[in-house]
Amino acid sequence: MAKVALLLAIKKLRQLILAEETERIGADREVSDVVQFLEIFLQDLTADDQMPSDSAREIEELVYRVEYMVENLASRSGRSFVKQFPLCSGHGAAVKKQDRSEFTKLCTTIKRLLSENVLQLSSNVNVDSSSSSWDNCCKKWKQIFVNELGGEAVGIEEEKELILRALFDKSEGYEHRFEVIPIWGPSGTGKSTLAHAIYNDPRVVQEFRKHRIIITVSESFNFKREFSSVLTRFVGSTMDYEDSTTDTLAEKIREQLEEKESRKEFRKESRSLILLEDVRSIEDWQRLRPAVGAKGSRILVTTRAKEAAEGMNQAPYVHRKRPLTDEYSLELLKRTAWPKMNPGAEIGKEVGTKGLEMVKKCEGFPGAVIELAKLVAGKDVSEWEIVLKNARSDLSQVMTPSYDELSDHLKLCFLYLGHFREDPEVEPEKLCHLWTIESLISSQECGRTMTLLDLTEENLKVLAQKGMIDVEKRIELKSCRVVGLMGDMCLSKAEERDLLKVMDLRTEDNPPSFYFSRTRSLVIYLGKYKSQVNPQYRNLRSLRIIETNEHQRLEELVWPPVLSDVKQLRALRILDFDRIDFRERGRELPEGIFALPLLRYLSFKGCFLEVLPSSISSLSHLQVLDLRIHDLCKIIIPNVLRKMRRLQHLYLPKTFQMIIKGEKLRLDGLTELQTLKNFTSKVCEIADLFKLTKLRYLDVKVEGNLDDLKSITGPMETAPERWSHSSIEIKKFDCYTEKRHKVFRQLMESGIPPKFSFEGHLYQLPPYNLISERFTEMVLINTQLCEDPMATLEKLPNLRLLVLKDDAFLVKEIICSAEGFPQLELLELSGLFVLEKCRAGDKAMPRLSHLNIENCEKVELLPDGSEFHPIFKDFLSRNNP
Repeated sequence: MAKVALLLAIKKLRQLILAEETERIGADREVSDVVQFLEIFLQDLTADDQMPSDSAREIEELVYRVEYMVENLASRSGRSFVKQFPLCSGHGAAVKKQDRSEFTKLCTTIKRLLSENVLQLSSNVNVDSSSSSWDNCCKKWKQIFVNELGGEAVGIEEEKELILRALFDKSEGYEHRFEVIPIWGPSGTGKSTLAHAIYNDPRVVQEFRKHRIIITVSESFNFKREFSSVLTRFVGSTMDYEDSTTDTLAEKIREQLEEKESRKEFRKESRSLILLEDVRSIEDWQRLRPAVGAKGSRILVTTRAKEAAEGMNQAPYVHRKRPLTDEYSLELLKRTAWPKMNPGAEIGKEVGTKGLEMVKKCEGFPGAVIELAKLVAGKDVSEWEIVLKNARSDLSQVMTPSYDELSDHLKLCFLYLGHFREDPEVEPEKLCHLWTIESLISSQECGRTMTLLDLTEENLKVLAQKGMIDVEKRIELKSCRVVGLMGDMCLSKAEERDLLKVMDLRTEDNPPSFYFSRTRSLVIYLGKYKSQVNPQYRNLRSLRIIETNEHQRLEELVWPPVLSDVKQLRALRILDFDRIDFRERGRELPEGIFALPLLRYLSFKGCFLEVLPSSISSLSHLQVLDLRIHDLCKIIIPNVLRKMRRLQHLYLPKTFQMIIKGEKLRLDGLTELQTLKNFTSKVCEIADLFKLTKLRYLDVKVEGNLDDLKSITGPMETAPERWSHSSIEIKKFDCYTEKRHKVFRQLMESGIPPKFSFEGHLYQLPPYNLISERFTEMVLINTQLCEDPMATLEKLPNLRLLVLKDDAFLVKEIICSAEGFPQLELLELSGLFVLEKCRAGDKAMPRLSHLNIENCEKVELLPDGSEFHPIFKDFLSRNNP
C-alpha cells in the first residue's frame, strides 16, 4: 500500500512539473524539490511494512493539495497580468506576491511534515537488521531536512555573496568554461546550508532556471541509478537505461548539457547548475566529473575532504566554510530552540547571557548549535547549568560523520590522539615512535624510500585534509593537535571503545575509583584530588602522567598511587612523564621504573629531573629514550647509556653534565641507534658517531672548537647521502683567521649536513659556485657580512629555509632578483639594525609561505609599493615602527 501510494504521488507530481500551468506560475522548481524528497525515500524503501499506511495516505493527500494549489493559482493568473505582477523567481508568471507566498508556505509545510514522518519511522519501524538501506535513507533524509527546511541559514550572507560573484562571473569565454566551486569543511559547519541558500537564491533561479539539479553522493551512492535519474530529468520522460553502462550514461548527460549550452537561444535564457552534495573523496569526483563536466555548466560541491576540494582543477577558488560568530550562533540557538518566536524579538537578559556562554562551546559550528538547542528546548534557565556541564560530549557528536568516513586504520590513528587531548602540539616524530610500538604502523607498509616517519606524516596529512586535526607546517610538518569539539569527540570515542581512560585529578568531579575492563592505556592529569585504580591496572601497556598547572603549589599535587607500586606494571611498554617536577620530597623518580622488563618508550620531556639513575641501563628492551628536560634544569647523566643496545632513538638534553668532570658521554655500544638529537661535541665522544652504522637522523652542536668541527664534518663528506636528514649548529665560531675561514668554506662547498646554522663573524660568503646545492636550510647569526647575502644565496636551488638575524649583514638594502630563491618557503629577518630597504621581483620566491620580520628598526615601506614582493606587503611591519 505505502509503496504504491508513494509511486502514484511521484507520478502525479512529475506530470504536474511538465504542465504548462506549473511553469507559468513559477512552481516547477518547488514541486521538483518535493519529488526529490519522495524519490530518495522510495528508492530505499524495500517493503510496505517499513512505512505505516496512514503516513502514506497523508502524503498522498498532501500531494493532492499541491496539485489543487497549482491549478488554482494558474486559473487566477491571466496573461494580461504578466507584466503587472512578475514573480520574484524571474519566471515571468503573473501571480501576486501574497499568493506566491501562500504556495511557498504550503510546499515548505509539506516537506517538513514529510520529513518528520520519515525521521520518526527510523526509531519506530521494525527493519531487518541485515539491511542498511533504511539507515542510509534516514541519513539522506536528515541531511535534506536540515538543509532545506530548518530556519538555520544564519550568518552566511557574506559567504554567499562571495560565492555568487564567482558563480556569476561572465568574463570573456565564460560560456565555454566548465567551472566548479567546492565548499569544504568538517561535518556540522553548515556547508550544505550555504550551498542550498545559494542554489535557491532568486538570482540563481533566474540565471540557471532551465536546469538546476541536486545530486547527493551518499555512502551508498549508486552511480548508474543516479545518472539514470538525472538523464530522465533532462529528457522529460521516463526511459529505460537498464542496459546502459555508467560510462555511457555519464557521456549522455554531458552531451545533453553541452547540447543545451551550445544552443544560442538557450544561452540567452539560462545555463546549467549542478549541486553535488557530500562528495566524499577525490575518487568520487573523478567518477562524477565525466558526467557533469560540460562546457558552460557550473558546479557547486560540498565536501568534508580538503584533498577532494583542492583536487578539482576547474575551481576558480576553494571556499572553506567559516564558523559562525557568537552573535549569529546565539541567533541560531534562539530560532531553533524557540521556533515560534518572531525573528526580531528580543530574549531576556539572563537567557541571552547564559545562551551566549553556551554557544561559545559550539565553536561556530551550526550543527552543534542545533544540537544544543535540542538540549535546552523546553527547559528553564535554571536548568541550563546542568545542560552546560554535560553539553560538550553531546555537541561533539556533530563531528561523527567526519570520523565515520575514515578508514579503519585512520580511525585508530585518530583515536590515539586522545592521549594528547589537551596538548597544544604533538610532534609527528613522537607519534611515529608510539604508533610503531603500539603496532599502528610498521616498516612493512613502507616502500624502499619511505620511512616510518614519512608514513606517520602521510597519515597526519590525510587527517588534516579531512578536517580532523590541525597541523603546523614550517617547511616540514612540525606538529599536530586535536582541538575543540573534534578533540572532545576523539577522546569520547577512544574511551567508549576502551582504547583509553583519563584520570583527571584536577577536578573533584573525578570518580573516587577507576575500574578497567579491557583498557590498556591510562592518562593521568595531576591535581589535588585523589582517585584509586583497581588492581587490573597491572595490565596497563601505556601510562602518561601530565602536570599542566605550573602555578599550583607542588605540595598540593597528589602523587598517583599507581606510581608508588610502578614495578607491578609488568606489561608496561610506554611510560611518558610530561612536565613533572621530580625535585619535591615524596615525588622522586620511582626506582621501580627501571625494573620494567618490557618497557619500550620512556620520556621525561619538559620535566625537572636533576639526576638520571645509572639503573636506567637495566632497561634492556628500551627503544626510545627522551631526556629533553625543562630548559631551566640541568641534569647529571651517568655514562651507562652505551649499554642499552636496543636503543633506536635517543634525545639528549640541550645541556647536561657527566658525573666525572671532564668525562665525555660514550655511545659506541648503541649499534641500533637511528636518531640522535642534541649531540654536543663538548660533552659527547665524537669518535663514537661513526661507529653507529644505522644512524640517519643526527642533530649535532659544535661550540667554537675548530678541531671538533673538523672531526665531525670530515668523515661526513665520505658518505653524504647517509647524512641527508641531519643538521649541524655551529656556535661562537668567529672566523678572523684564514685557518678558521677555510674550514667554513670547505663546509659550504660540501653541503654536508644540508641543514646548517652558523653563529660568528664571517665578513664574506664564498662565491655562489663554491657553495653546494645540497643546502636546504641555512641560519646565519651575527656573521656581519659586508655585502648583500641575497645575491649569492638566492641561487641555491634547494634552499627552503633562510634565517638572517642579529647583524647577519651590515648593508642597508637587500634585493632578491626575479628568479631568486625558487624553493624558499620560509624567510626570517630579525635583529638587523642596519637594514632599511627590502626589494624583491614579482616572481622571486614563488613558494614563500612564511615571512617574519622583527626588530628591524629602520625598515620602512617604500613610497612605491610596487617595488615590494606581494608577500612583503602582507607581512612587513609586524614588529617595526
